[in-house]
Order: sequence, then structure tokens, then C-alpha cells
Amino acid sequence: MLSLFIGFTLVAALGLGHHYGLLAVRETTKGSDNHPRRVVVLTFLGLLAIHTVEILAFAGAYKALLAWGGLGSFGGGFDESWSGLVYFSGINFATLGYTQIETSGPIRMINMMQSLGGFMVLTWSATFLYSVSARAWQK
Repeated sequence: MLSLFIGFTLVAALGLGHHYGLLAVRETTKGSDNHPRRVVVLTFLGLLAIHTVEILAFAGAYKALLAWGGLGSFGGGFDESWSGLVYFSGINFATLGYTQIETSGPIRMINMMQSLGGFMVLTWSATFLYSVSARAWQK
């Protein structure tokens, strides 16, 4: 149950951070109403930056949790490098964890919660980009 709580807490932080990231993207694109293509491109690039930071944050959380021990391990094709953690986090975030890296132990619950959180914020971002694009293309 500890791992489920950790996963829930990480996803809650993800949601809060994503909310404020979207607000920052919206603020950044203010005043570009006369340049609809610019708004769409800046929004896309802002979302790309937000998701990259989110993936890196989860990679950092996995690094800390693996160092802490007691929550399981990564196996299979995991090479125990920072790039391996970023790869695992990104694949898990964007494709529900279908990778050659295997998790064992309670850390699997955190892995599952990251997949849920990634799905939630990716669809949130898609909706945000769609609404920005719809407004921009109407002008």
C-alpha cells in the first residue's frame, strides 16, 4: 500500500505541476492573437517542454526510490543509467509501459500510477492544444 500511496502522491504532484505549466503556456502566448500560427506553435513547444520536465521528474523519482530500496527493482533490458531511467519513464508515461524493461515488487504500483498520470495529462494537453488551435484557426 505504501507504493500505491507514493504513486498517488507523485501523480497528484504531476497534475498540479501540469496545471501550472498550462497556465504558464497560456500566459506566454497572450498577445499573439494577431499571429494564430505562432500561438499554435508556441503552445505545442510549451507542451513538449512540460512533458519533458514531467518525464525527467519521474525518472528522478525512480532513481530515488531504487536507491532507497525495498520497493522492488528493474530488470530485463534496464542498464541502470540515467538515460535508462529517462527512457523507462518516457515510455511508461506515453505508452503505458510497454518496454523491454521489467519491474518487480511494489514499485510496479508506482509504474502503474505513472501510466495513469501520463495518460491523464497527455489527454489534458491534447484538449488544451485542440482548443488553442480551434480559436487560432477561426481567426
